[in-house]
Amino acid sequence: MPEDLDAHAGNEAHSEPVSFPRPSKGSASQHLVVTMLADYWREADAWLPSRLILALAADLDLSASATSTALSRLAGRGVLEQSNAGRASRYRFTEAAKRRLRVGFRQVSEFGAENRRWDRTWTVVAFTIPESARELRELLRSRLKWLGFAPLYGALWVSAWDTADELESSCRAFGVDNYVIFRTAESELRGKPLIQAWELDELQKQYTPFIETYGPRAAESHGGIGLREAFRLRTEAMDAWRAFPWNDPGLPSELLPETFPLFEARQAFVRLYDSLADAALDHTREVVRAIAPELGGAAKATRIGQG
Repeated sequence: MPEDLDAHAGNEAHSEPVSFPRPSKGSASQHLVVTMLADYWREADAWLPSRLILALAADLDLSASATSTALSRLAGRGVLEQSNAGRASRYRFTEAAKRRLRVGFRQVSEFGAENRRWDRTWTVVAFTIPESARELRELLRSRLKWLGFAPLYGALWVSAWDTADELESSCRAFGVDNYVIFRTAESELRGKPLIQAWELDELQKQYTPFIETYGPRAAESHGGIGLREAFRLRTEAMDAWRAFPWNDPGLPSELLPETFPLFEARQAFVRLYDSLADAALDHTREVVRAIAPELGGAAKATRIGQG
């Protein structure tokens, strides 16, 4: 799941040769293939024949050539490992990818939940990286953004959450040593409110297409929906949802207006994703029985409520 929701998940993420495609950027086919495989085989050790993946990807309206290219590139990224059985190619997630996907799924499934309480203390980091190390600076900024930081001034970034330990570990992993990290209570601040580091209007706008697309479907009864349609709709909803944490830091609800649309979008997503789980899994298993019956019950469909 996302360079990934968990491409930045801890120190080992920087040493493992794995590079997930970042949501909203790059090849849409790679995103969909990763989402689909992670939805049903995130923990599986079984090898999946390429013909099975091609058949399921076709149900997502991906062409055979687009899917084959995606598989090849995901293998090159270290996301998938490939094996040949005769003339047939087989794929599965690498062990490093599985570790990241575990963290990524937890982050995606918890994103937007309102039960996370804020301690009313901010994390602040100031750093200096020379112009000659521009690539390193961009890497650190990407890491900061993923941890929920935003720049208040230039090289002064703030986050509402306690991510100091993770950030310190990242600085060490990147070789950044000219920095200071501290935490400060909301009540001790003077001057510009730190919430102004974010453009809340821009954050809100990104949820409108999602709510308009999936809100009505989430409100429907899915008793009569076809299995293939359930599979397609569930995968597409997850693929769209998992992009939001890249652009939204998941600010505490105490800092947001009551009408902030993230919470409506999450409600629609969880209802839709979970309600379609059984039908989507039935479709997956039908295709498996027809193409690769030796896989048996390897496919699983996790619900958000199960983590």
